[in-house]
Amino acid sequence: MDWLNIGLQLTIVGMSIVFFLLAVMALLIALLTRWDREPASVEPVSASREFPEGLDADTLAAITIAVRAHRITLRKQAAPAMRKHQPGTLPSRWVAIGRARQTTGWQNLRRR
Repeated sequence: MDWLNIGLQLTIVGMSIVFFLLAVMALLIALLTRWDREPASVEPVSASREFPEGLDADTLAAITIAVRAHRITLRKQAAPAMRKHQPGTLPSRWVAIGRARQTTGWQNLRRR
């Protein structure tokens, strides 16, 4: 029974140290993220703001809205511009590997 008591004490001490260190790390990460935030700086919009040639305020606002809407849809679609194939058209890697193993015979490469 002496070994059982030593084992239980060691388990309790070890687990308490681990959870204490996890709590300290969580607190440290929370403090670092709070410290790392940049303060929100808002620039006042003046009426004498200059626009590029040929663009008035309404056109520039329409372009800004279109660009933001495009970014939002790209985020929802997981960047379809980077995809080579449409989702669901190719089998998963696991299926492809399984099919490849079914169609090829087993070869012992060490006996040559």
